[in-house]
Amino acid sequence: MKNLILLVGMILVLCVTASAQQAGATPQTTVGVTGKGLKLGFGIANISTEYAELNDFLDSRVGFSGGAFLTYALSRQFAVQPEILYVSKGASKDFFFFNAHWNLDYLEIPVLLKFNLMPEGKLQPSLYAGPALDVLMASKFHIIDETYDIKDYTKSMDFGLVFGAGLDYKHITFDVRYALGLTNVVDAAEKINEATGAVPGDSYYLEGDPTVKNTDLSFMIGARF
Repeated sequence: MKNLILLVGMILVLCVTASAQQAGATPQTTVGVTGKGLKLGFGIANISTEYAELNDFLDSRVGFSGGAFLTYALSRQFAVQPEILYVSKGASKDFFFFNAHWNLDYLEIPVLLKFNLMPEGKLQPSLYAGPALDVLMASKFHIIDETYDIKDYTKSMDFGLVFGAGLDYKHITFDVRYALGLTNVVDAAEKINEATGAVPGDSYYLEGDPTVKNTDLSFMIGARF
């Protein structure tokens, strides 16, 4: 609940700031705030790791993505688009008798450079890329009927790169993107083993200091104001 309140508050601040800037902008200008809005969708998340056992054990999981964005045009074709998103990442594995899920929830703040391929058209395709800062909100490991809170053993921040393509039509926007994490999200493998009760021989036992990084392919649709 606290995470949702924080997200809503940040969205409101973003929208109010955008409205104030847009109200003072000169009509027909190609520089300045040209759009703002809300978007939501889903992502297919997974982890990339050098630890073969963990890589084989966990598969992708589907998680929620959603938040707000603001588009600031630099020219007719180039714009900067900061966003505030709540993104659920991690990995999972479903067996016949039990399942395992590693849920990693982040407040993600990407800053994207957007290139509009057809600025004069009603249908405007675009490409974009940029860095993203992810602030960890929750990290929980579910195995069979047990849930383990391992937030204290997961890095509090993740830094990554985002690449994608979008399509804008009037007040509707759609995009597909790939987020590649660059930070090892595991803070201490030994402490995670203690938290989950994993012992040598378990598929989810972490040995040594493995590198674990986030990946996420997401699809979102939104409304522009």
